[in-house]
Amino acid sequence: MITLKKRKSGILKSALQSSFVFLILLSSASAELKDRFLFRISDSVVGVHDLEQAHKDLRALSCRFSDSLLISYLTPEYLPKLKSSLDQISKLSGPLASENQLLIFLSSIRQNWKLLVYVDGQEVGLSGELEKLVQNYPGCPSVMFNKKIRDSFKRWLRVEIYLRSRFAPMGMQSGGEWRSKRMQSISQLVESLDKQLSHENFW
Repeated sequence: MITLKKRKSGILKSALQSSFVFLILLSSASAELKDRFLFRISDSVVGVHDLEQAHKDLRALSCRFSDSLLISYLTPEYLPKLKSSLDQISKLSGPLASENQLLIFLSSIRQNWKLLVYVDGQEVGLSGELEKLVQNYPGCPSVMFNKKIRDSFKRWLRVEIYLRSRFAPMGMQSGGEWRSKRMQSISQLVESLDKQLSHENFW
């Protein structure tokens, strides 16, 4: 009887563990289903969750670098419009094909994301001094995850470093004409990348 009870107990324990694992997998699957994929660039699929994280990261970047070339290129209206577009998408359950203005903006997001993907493939390093500088910046949104700078923020920070090294190698200047020329150069780069990198829309 003791052996039988132990055996039944072991079977019960195994069944409970299996059920627990199944519930975890089911929960993870449900979480995945809540995301909405919007487009693919090369082998990278981008969804609503990615854009939500990008909104947080770009806000943090803007707060830390008031002279940011990337943020200047995106324009001050970009982040509020990104937030409102994400809010709009969250309320839509069907295809986005009829949302013309939304699709125009999503297309611009896709173009800018190609710049991010392109810089990912470049050798852009972050110095320890820079990482230390951006970690705890008074009055700015946190960029930390598990006591380290989150990877998603590092990607956008590398974009900023890349743009500065390519379009402002002699250092940043405050003149409006100087910045305007850099914006034109960045725009040309983004347009070129849009033609070079393949994509697929899911709307």
